[in-house]
Amino acid sequence: MSIGPLSEWVTAAAEIAAVCVALFLPVYDKKQEKRKKTRNMKAIFRFLIRKALDEKDTSNLESYFKISYLVIDSNDDKQVYSLVQHAIEILNNKDITQDKKETDVEQLLEYLK
Repeated sequence: MSIGPLSEWVTAAAEIAAVCVALFLPVYDKKQEKRKKTRNMKAIFRFLIRKALDEKDTSNLESYFKISYLVIDSNDDKQVYSLVQHAIEILNNKDITQDKKETDVEQLLEYLK
């Protein structure tokens, strides 16, 4: 019984590698795309929260929050939305002083990094 020529072994290894790439590359690409989407969403929310804090107006933040809420598709997104919702509640609370709002919002922004 012969194990065959080396060229057949190299061809078989190349075919196995091609099958592995074909099977797992779409999963990897989807995961990378999701990671980029979450990163971009966090950056936009950080910008909008800071803008709302400076301008004392949460209308843009709330609008973007409501629109983007429709595309939640993972637990990471749900955690981000929970933090943003909490930031909106802090910013809209009239009983909290501006200094307290700034410190509370900065703590939330640390979690969004």
